[in-house]
Order: sequence, then C-alpha cells, then structure tokens
Amino acid sequence: MPPFAVRARWHAAAHFDWDDILHLNLREGHAAYQSEYTGGKDRRAYAVTIHGEIRGEGASLEEAEVRMANALRAPLPVLAVASNAAVGEMLLVASHGLDLFQPQPFVGYWTPAAEEWLPPGDRRIDLAATRALLEAVVDQSQAEVLLRAYEAYRRALSHWFPEELLLAGEFLYVAAETLSRFLIEQRAENQGMTPKNLAKLEHAGGPDSHLRDEIFAGDTAAFEAMNAASNGFEHGYLSIAEVRGLFQGTLAHSMGLVRRALIEAAQPPDVAKETLLHGYDEPRGLPPTFAFVRGNISAVDPSNPPVLDGGAIELDWKRPQVSVTTNSTGEPEINIPLNATVTDKPDDVELKLTQVAVRAGYSRFEEPVQASSE
Repeated sequence: MPPFAVRARWHAAAHFDWDDILHLNLREGHAAYQSEYTGGKDRRAYAVTIHGEIRGEGASLEEAEVRMANALRAPLPVLAVASNAAVGEMLLVASHGLDLFQPQPFVGYWTPAAEEWLPPGDRRIDLAATRALLEAVVDQSQAEVLLRAYEAYRRALSHWFPEELLLAGEFLYVAAETLSRFLIEQRAENQGMTPKNLAKLEHAGGPDSHLRDEIFAGDTAAFEAMNAASNGFEHGYLSIAEVRGLFQGTLAHSMGLVRRALIEAAQPPDVAKETLLHGYDEPRGLPPTFAFVRGNISAVDPSNPPVLDGGAIELDWKRPQVSVTTNSTGEPEINIPLNATVTDKPDDVELKLTQVAVRAGYSRFEEPVQASSE
C-alpha cells in the first residue's frame, strides 16, 4: 500500500524543550512529537502548540487520514497526565501522499496562526519520564481501560480554569471510577478470577472501599466530597451552588490524589515515577484568552450624577495584533497595541480608559492602552 503522512497540532499548557522530539513506533506507523515555538527575533521566545506527524501506509488518503489521525491522537492523554497540564483537541494541519515519483493527493487544513495563541505557561515536559510512562501504560494488559482513565483526566485538565471547574471535577471523578475498573480487571486477570468476584472479595469494607482507599489514598473526606458532588451534578439532585461548594474545598487536592494513582497504576520505572510525582503538583489548564480594559467612569457633574441604563456604554474593539520580544534574560515580553474606542455613552458621563490587558494561560499582560473617550 502507498505511504502517507498526517500532521496535526494541539494547543497545550506544557511543552517540550526546543530540541526535544518524542519518537514513537505506533501500530499505524512512526510518529514524532515536538513543540512549536514563536515570538522574538528568532521565533523561539515561547512554545504554543505541540506538533505531531505520523507516517504509515494506507489504501487511500481518505482511509489513512482517519485511522492514522486517531493513532496520532492516542498518546496525548499520557502527555497530559505526565506534565499535569492540559492538552487541547487535535487540529489537523495536513495529510498527503509520500511517494512523489508520481502526483499524490494533498489536503491542508486551516489552524490559527502561532501568534494568535499567547504564551500558555513555561511548564516543560520531561522527555525521558514521559516516554517511560507511555511505555508502561501500553505494556498493561488492560491498557485500553487505563487510557480511558487518562483521557478523562486530560479532559479534567482542559476545564481547569475558574469558569469551568465544575466540569473539571466531573471529569476527574470519571477518571477515578475508570481507574478503579482498570485495577479490578487487571487484578482479576492476574488471579484468574472474574472482575465481579474479585470486586466482591475486595469490597469487604463497603462497595466504595476500593475507590476510596487506593485512588483517593484513604482520604475519606476528599472521596466523599467528590462522590457527592459528582453524583449530585450527574443526577441533578444538588444545585450547581451545592456542587461548587463541595468541589471548592477538595478539587485541587483530589486532582493530585487521582493523578498519583493514575501514574502508579501504570507501574513506570521508579526514576520516572519520582520525576513525574515531584515536579508537577499544580494542574495547568488552558484558560480561554480574552482582552479587557481598565479605566475610570465618572459623572461630568458629580453633584448631579446620572442613572446609567443597561447598554449605556459601548466599546469598539480592534483585533489585537500581539507582538512578542525577548528581554535581556531571554524571557518573552508581550506587547499589546490593542485599540479600544468608546463609541456610545451618555453625554453627562466621562470614561477614561487607562490600560488594556489580556488573560492568556496563567499570565495576565497589561500595558497602557491607546484609547479614546470621544
């Protein structure tokens, strides 16, 4: 069959060092992953995406693209768990034939330009430890179930920002429940028992003892809060405020417990396990980037202040053309020449805009704004 290549990228909150390339021999072909950098004079100021390419054979481009893209996507949940950082959804870049002795089909896809993604953070993926974890995961006889647990944790990370922590908690509990199934099925296989009989044997302390004692490391308070929040949210018998209240006190701690259990379940080498468990404690999400301005609003006549109706003040925004330079220490500096103009306001109100800001990843960049109140 003819050879093809499929390329994709993922917006990510952790990245490989500039020279690091993760090579993997997958069932569908050879894959390579590395981070894409941008910004600064040499376009190496910061990383924004992970780029992946897989090369293999297929009956046609259409057949190969679907099958090989799914294979290229498969390791990304493990990268997310290893770095404890969100990896976004796959964005196809291009698919094409490789036998250029004759014309080959080609398909290219639009993705955002590199500069449209502001720096998502400086967390680095440890290449050796991540490779060791990947190898350990796929070596498990129940690897498919374990990968589903890793995927649920990846999705929890994708919602790890203030506006969506409720969904992060829900996916985290899905990860814990799926991991519980993995542990039971793997042990049942090792002991020559059915998973149902093993579950009965090991649940002497109650039906949730396995989940509580191993995945939540015996932390009854954390387990009960997560269990109540997840069930209340899923089945609708708790209000959103009640679910948020349960998550608020335990979610970050529970993320650490479940991630540790995910890594230990794969049984990677001790060196890799220690690296992954002691350098990546804080979960990193991918908060959506948004711009905003700061300023001051006042009455023209403070002795007779107006009553503002809804929609009384409107701003006209021009698309930000963010540029990045590097300072003397090599760190990226963000320049935001974003113009915001007040287009509608009452005549008896003054509005002075003083700063424009962009929230991107775990950073907030602010500088004086070029704005008008006319």
